[in-house]
Amino acid sequence: MTRRTFIQHGLISASALILMPSAVASEPQVMTVTGPIAPEHMGFTLPHEHIMSIFGGQPSRIARYDEEKLFATAIPYLKMLKVFGVQTICECTGAYFGRRVDLLRRISQATGMQMLTNTGYYGAAHDRYVPEHAFHETVDQIAQRWIDEWEHGIDGTDIRPGFIKIGVDPGMPSDIDAKLIWAAGKTHLKTGLTIVSHTSGSTDAAVEQVAMLEERGVHPSAWVWAHAQHVKDSADLPPVARAGAWIGLDGIGDKTLMHHLDVLRALRRFGVLHRVLLSHDGNSFRHGNRPFKPYNAIFDQFIPLMKKANFTDADIHLITVENPRKAFAIRIRKTQPQMNADERR
Repeated sequence: MTRRTFIQHGLISASALILMPSAVASEPQVMTVTGPIAPEHMGFTLPHEHIMSIFGGQPSRIARYDEEKLFATAIPYLKMLKVFGVQTICECTGAYFGRRVDLLRRISQATGMQMLTNTGYYGAAHDRYVPEHAFHETVDQIAQRWIDEWEHGIDGTDIRPGFIKIGVDPGMPSDIDAKLIWAAGKTHLKTGLTIVSHTSGSTDAAVEQVAMLEERGVHPSAWVWAHAQHVKDSADLPPVARAGAWIGLDGIGDKTLMHHLDVLRALRRFGVLHRVLLSHDGNSFRHGNRPFKPYNAIFDQFIPLMKKANFTDADIHLITVENPRKAFAIRIRKTQPQMNADERR
């Protein structure tokens, strides 16, 4: 039986979920760039956006921006999003392709928008943004770098990550992809941070990641399948959701509205809306003067379409408020192997 058949038969997550407090707090919390908040204070959340990035450009450990232009672009836009009711954004720009937590904190303070930043390395895009040291370091060494950011702060600041961001290329994980997956699992078991993995439309890559993490004791509820809307067959998504993973439908925009609605309808038919996250994968300030990539379509276009398609206010609240709160609350989510017959006696 292949991994894919395994998960499609609902066998991959037969183990029970154990929730444990993080290394910092005994009660669930969410870590923003200005400090911890209670999960119930997240409110309406966009779980996959970019305030700024150098993606498409050369990797850089400390990205350089025209800060005056960045602030002039991002701050008014974020203030506008607050009018729509957005309270929290999960900022998915990772290390080496534009993460600047100091600037995120200044933007958060100027706008009142709660923001989560991340630790981890982005292994998609043919590993272009994976730093050289990751190729020769062990899984434990990579994980310790990420754990250090959680315990001591990022890039000399006291700003801590709110989640782990990794990425993999399509298909079965390469050697470096496997390292990043295992390092993310180790980091989760130490910190309780959720793993957001750029996996896109590759069901095989998604299934393999869930299996690899479970084998290391990480429950699927600690993992988000980012850009899952790109799967060829929406029927591939519900088994992964039923295993406990989060299904990230990112990239909502003018040209994708009906596709996203069709995928969401399919997930509703399968009864897994409680595992869905919606976002735009927008970008306020992009490398090389590329056009602004907006992230307001959910409010002014997609939610009205959802209502016309008979999604209830409760469904919308579930997807935009309750699900992100549960997905990003910092708790260690472990698997407990099922007891065999002799152990149950």
